[in-house]
Amino acid sequence: MDTFDKILEFYRELLQSQLKVVYRYQRQSPELKKKLKRTSNLDIVEDILAASNQPLHISKIIEIAKNDYNLTLERDSIVSAIIKKIRSGLRFERVAPNTFTLKK
Repeated sequence: MDTFDKILEFYRELLQSQLKVVYRYQRQSPELKKKLKRTSNLDIVEDILAASNQPLHISKIIEIAKNDYNLTLERDSIVSAIIKKIRSGLRFERVAPNTFTLKK
């Protein structure tokens, strides 16, 4: 290993150590903990429907999730989850085929 490689290795290790400290303090930050809280796909669908104030077709819900939340929802999976909530009487209502709104 020549001198230049040793210097590069030194700086790489130095920067990695600094990043570890930054990550440690970020984990302790209460503001960051709020941001890192996981949101379920159904919570995102609920937010989308609440913001729209009208029933939306599943295709539109998926499109909004992709554009606004940078999240790709699987059509069959999310429809199945919404149907389960409807059958249990929670959160959502079906107003037309594959068109949903929030339960009033």
